[in-house]
Amino acid sequence: MTTTLNPIGIVLAMAFVVSLGALFRWMFKVPPMVPHEVAVVYRSVAGMERLLVPVSASIASERAVELACRLGAPQKAEIILAYVIEVPFTLSLGSPVPAEESSGEAALRTARFIVEQHGLPVRMKMLPHRYAWGGILRVAEEEMVDAIVMGAGGGRQRPAEAMSRTAQEVMRRAGCEVILSKVPG
Repeated sequence: MTTTLNPIGIVLAMAFVVSLGALFRWMFKVPPMVPHEVAVVYRSVAGMERLLVPVSASIASERAVELACRLGAPQKAEIILAYVIEVPFTLSLGSPVPAEESSGEAALRTARFIVEQHGLPVRMKMLPHRYAWGGILRVAEEEMVDAIVMGAGGGRQRPAEAMSRTAQEVMRRAGCEVILSKVPG
């Protein structure tokens, strides 16, 4: 009994061997080494699951919300929007400040809209405090946020002058990462 080799069978067998070889080569290929420092940085950014964004009625604030959304998008981070009503020392902390409350509600609505466009979970807080930085830090601690994303005023000032007292105090006192976004002027 003689067997003849079919050319189509030979071609199919060769294609099978080549594709199997390519599959094994792909499976056993060792990825390039990543320096430890790079892996740590990547893990720290990817670990941001809760971001706090203090909001106000400004372009810098809206840009900070957008930045927080882009930072949190890959891991579907929760964005916490906070508006701090600075209550003067002449009033008690529980005193109503209608104009400030209405401004805060408008700023929170705008910021919430930006976050919802990214499809991320969002929560809003409005709280009275003597200093805006104190209220921001209080929310950051209560919510155990991974980072605070803040906007700084624009204009043609030098960076040190453009940073408000609030941003300076948050940078100085925060127990978490602070990301400051300066709007170009």
